[in-house]
Parts: sequence; structure tokens; C-alpha cells
Amino acid sequence: MTKHDKPYVRLCLGSMAMMIVAAHQASASVVDPKLLGLHVRGVNFEFVRIPAGWFRMGSETGDTDEKPVHRVRINKSFYMGKTEVTVRQFRAFTQATGYKTEAEKGRWAANYAWGFPIVPAHNLSWRQPGFTQSEDNPAVCISWNDAVAFCRWLSKETGDYYRLPSEAEWEYACRAGSDSDDTAGPDEVGWYRDNSRGATHPAGQKKPNAWGLYDMHGNAWEWCLDVWHCDYKGAPDDGDPWLKEDYLPRVAIRRVLRGGAWCRFDFEVSSTYRYRGTPDFRSDGTGFRIVRSEAPVNEEPEISKPAYEYLNRQSVTGSKLPLSVDGVAFEFVRIPAGEFLMGSEEDSEEKPVHRVRIGYSFDIGKTEVTVRQFRAFTEAIGYQTDAEKERWAWTRTGRRDWDPEQLICWWNLPFTQYEDEPVTCVSWYDAMEFCKWLSDETGMQIRLPSEAEWEYACRAGTTGQFAGDVDQMAWHRANSGLRTHPVGQKKPNARGLYDMHGNVWEWCLDMWHKNYEGAPTDGSAWTEAKTFEPIMRGGSFVNPPWWLRSANHMRNNPGNRFSYNQGFRLVQAVEPTSP
Repeated sequence: MTKHDKPYVRLCLGSMAMMIVAAHQASASVVDPKLLGLHVRGVNFEFVRIPAGWFRMGSETGDTDEKPVHRVRINKSFYMGKTEVTVRQFRAFTQATGYKTEAEKGRWAANYAWGFPIVPAHNLSWRQPGFTQSEDNPAVCISWNDAVAFCRWLSKETGDYYRLPSEAEWEYACRAGSDSDDTAGPDEVGWYRDNSRGATHPAGQKKPNAWGLYDMHGNAWEWCLDVWHCDYKGAPDDGDPWLKEDYLPRVAIRRVLRGGAWCRFDFEVSSTYRYRGTPDFRSDGTGFRIVRSEAPVNEEPEISKPAYEYLNRQSVTGSKLPLSVDGVAFEFVRIPAGEFLMGSEEDSEEKPVHRVRIGYSFDIGKTEVTVRQFRAFTEAIGYQTDAEKERWAWTRTGRRDWDPEQLICWWNLPFTQYEDEPVTCVSWYDAMEFCKWLSDETGMQIRLPSEAEWEYACRAGTTGQFAGDVDQMAWHRANSGLRTHPVGQKKPNARGLYDMHGNVWEWCLDMWHKNYEGAPTDGSAWTEAKTFEPIMRGGSFVNPPWWLRSANHMRNNPGNRFSYNQGFRLVQAVEPTSP
């Protein structure tokens, strides 16, 4: 059998130069136990041995998701890729398997213009990321799913186990024995927005760290196995990936990215900075690095049974309303059980019109969550919103289309807000974290409404396009002055709910589907989907009145997760009744 009859694999210890010894050489090569060479289908891989040890993970001066600083012990040594996976290495995988990346199949990837994503940028992929790459540049436009597929292929080819690093392994290897949070001299060790000239660069051109790893800072983001959490409370301390998730639907679970990229700021290429994306997220800055370990490691999120119950629970005994937390009041309105016709004939996404029977009463926020209420949450746990983490959000000026703007967030909008105005610049994840916090504070099940609950409450027994006169009930493009207004100033609907039309869009639990074929008919949230595109309802102050219809629903594309017209409203499910 020749090497062409079967995938040709050669694995050895030592540098690649030491692997080849002349047939008649008198003395054997000295093997370096700190290096590992791998040759697969004509392509070389180099790994560096990372010794066991312990370190302090996180940062006291970084973002809130880098806290608290905690001690982690890595019990076993492991081998980590000397560089990020390159175009050449990734090409060997695709040629061997015929694999198509998610960017290729979807025909788009996020394109970063000096730190701001323009989504989607059509026809970007690892083959053509929007700039010229050599075979030695890191492969980008790679999703978490793509990176895992590569690792599984390499494991099958070699008979050994290759995978993405855990987040703790990544930071431990990046620090290389240093206890400093900062990246000293980022220009010496990494490619980022100030020195990259708008593109990736061949791996290994910058100075390596003390353990011989290149491009741990910048060039391309590197996927890790871990599920992203908003802080390190409850994180493992043994170097294993953190996979537990208690309340998000599977499609919304985000994985961790580390190291920064050619298009990101200098503080993002530090040893401790954390980024995140759903498993199908890909951009012209996302790549990966691999490790070799002795045994397989679980890669799937550990979703506990209460996660689904939290999203769709319809039976919670007892209702302690109104609520007050730390002196901040929350008002709810009881919506009785009943049935209604959901959807409309106005848009294909709102069809078919179908009967929904909600066999339980529930309490829904009388108004949208306000700035005062959201401030109580952020001050209580030190929470940092997605817009604050990103240092930008989407805005528009007048009738001009949406543009990203630096440093826009819920407390720094293009206009001055008062405490009783609806909080905005809030992502779906931010809203979910708020609900989780309020549930913990009150012992009640507080969540976002399902789309069916929202429309049922909005219609309040009506069957037309709006629950009343839209100008009397809503702030929209023609009367808002292109800004939010204090909640409760307009006329409520028949149930006593304010601003169900206009002011700000309101997040729901559901994920977007092309129509209502197969949608739940019992009021529960439709969270099963292929991609993370959550639903918003109600329209906002920048939209024309038509967009504020009771049945209109808007999906949120992968990059537009926080803009200055997105807010939310709360729901508490109570004991079931008969309609």
C-alpha cells in the first residue's frame, strides 16, 4: 500500500527539521519533547507543549465578563498549535472531505470596517475574505461549527484527538507564565486595527510569547469550546471547558472567541479579553487554533431541564404583584386565558392566520422596561450590555439608513433620555439577563413574552391592524421627533397596556421562521430554529405607522443585535385557568 492508497499521516515528536534523518547518518537526532510535528496529506502542523500548572484567570481592570479573577489549575500538559490554522491547512481539509463552510453555504460573512460589522457581506468566505491572503495566512470566515468539523477530520486522519482549546487552556497558554493583564507592546506581538493595514498577515511574523506560540494576540479571533457567560461566577477551576447553560434555547447559546483580530482595537488583543458568537457566526476576523489532548472532551452544551421550563413555563402558583426591587417598582397587568386569531394576510411571514388558544392567564408589563428599572439591574450586578462590550451600536440620523456609531449604549444615546423613558440599545441577550436577575431577586418566573402572548395582549380583543387609533396610541416616525418618549403618555389599549405600538421594539422569546407553518398553538414560544434570529414586536419611534401593526413581526439579522430603538417588556406566567 502506498501513501496514495490511504491518507498519508506521519506523526512524531520533535521539530519538523529533526524528523528527517539521512539513511546513513551515524548519530540519531535529539528529540525535543517541547515540540510536536504532524504531517497530513502533504501539509505540516507544528505544536508546542504547554506544561501543567496554575494561573490567575481574568482581569480586575477589564470588562465585567473578565471578572472575578479566579485561580485555575491545569492538571495535565497539552500540545497547542504553534500558529492559528492556516489557509493551506484548512484547504487540505476541504479538499479531502469536500466540506463547505457555513459562509460558503450561506454566501455571506460579517465584514468588519475598522471594528464595525457590516452584515451581511455577500460571498465572503475563507477562500475570499475580502482581501488577498497567502497560504500561510490564518484561515478566516470560519464559524465554530467549521472549526469543530476540521478538528474531527484531523482526529480521524491521525487516530489522535484534536480539538479546540478550553478558554482556560487558551488564556493559560497565552499568558505563558505571566501574571500581567495587559499586552505589553501589542505592535511587537500582534496584528490589530492600528497596524494590520486592513488584512490578516502570514502566521508567525510577529514575536512569539515565552512558550513559543505565535499570534496569540491579534491576526484572527480564535474559537474556544466554552459557552460564553456574562462573568466567571461558577466557572470551572480545573481547565475544563465551561459548558453549562441554564436558561437559553440551544440556538442562542454563544461560544467564546479569544485573542482579538486584525480589525479590532488594541485592548481586544489582550490575554483576558473575551468575545462571543453563536456557533454559526463567521466574520473576516474569525479563525481558530487547535490542541491535541489525550482523550475526547465533551463539546456540547450541558442544558439542564429547567432551561426549557424557564422559557415556556405556563404554571407558576402565586403572584406577588406589584413588584418592587431596591425601591424600583414594576407594574403588571393580568391578561386572562383565551384564544385569538394570530397573524395577518398583510405579509407572507405573518401567514397563515391561525387560531391560538392560551389556556393560562399571565401578567405582562404595563409598560416597556424603563431606564430607571434597567439601571437598578446593571448597578445590582455590574452588568455590561452588548453595546457597552462592543463600544458601538446602530443609529440613524433623520431618514438616513442605519449606521454603526462608536460608544453608543443604553446610557449614551444620540438624544437625552429621562428615567421613565424605555431603555433601548438593549440586545436580546441583555433582556434575557435582566429577566434572569429579576427572577432571582423576586423568586418569580420573569421572562420575555412569547410572540403569541405578545400579540394576544396587544390586540386586547381587537381583530384589525391596530388595537385602536395608532396616532393616539403610538410614538412613530411622524410624531416622535425621532426619539423615545416617557412610557404611558399615549392612550393604552383595552387591557390597560401602554406603548404596545411604537416607542421601541420589544423582544420576544421566539426565533424567526419564514411563516407560521408548524408554529405552536398553545401560546408557548417557538424557540427551535436553525439560526439565531430572535423576534421583535411593536415597531418603534423611527418606523412608519404601518410597521406598528399588531401582527407585524421583525426578525433581527445576525449583526443588528443592539440598536437605539430596541427595548423589551416583561411577562410573569401565573396559574392556569380555563378560557
